[in-house]
Amino acid sequence: MGFIDASRKVADKALSNGRSLFICTGGEEESKKTKVGVDAVVLKNRKGFIRLAIKHNCSVVPVFGVGVSDLYKTYDLGSLKLRQRLQKYTGIAIPFFHGVWGSPTPYKVPINILIGEPIEMPKVVLDSKGSVDEKIVDEYHAKYIEALKKLYAENVEGRELVIY
Repeated sequence: MGFIDASRKVADKALSNGRSLFICTGGEEESKKTKVGVDAVVLKNRKGFIRLAIKHNCSVVPVFGVGVSDLYKTYDLGSLKLRQRLQKYTGIAIPFFHGVWGSPTPYKVPINILIGEPIEMPKVVLDSKGSVDEKIVDEYHAKYIEALKKLYAENVEGRELVIY
């Protein structure tokens, strides 16, 4: 189906081969912070996708699924910090959720996919280690967050967007 491992090494190789990527920045952490009625994305400290885009001179397109958080009823049972430590050290995430009739089948809810304008990355010279200047990464990461907020504000009413 075209899915690949989410590691930086695999993403780097895919971009080197001319492929495009769709990256979900939040991962397990986002699944534990999901609440019905609130659109949330874990993004503030997720800059690797910007580094990759700058390195490969790829555009980054803000995309957001409004209402995805309503697919399941979620619960904040137990210590979130304990679950986050468990996930960090073992790679095991423990979100508490259910769908239709208590099953893993999602509820039937409308999902609206927002697709923003591409953000062109600057052409930069990499350092001797093949890395990008962090000031440039921070600048374009901030541009991405602002573009996502604007896209959401222009298209969504009656819901909240939280960026962790």
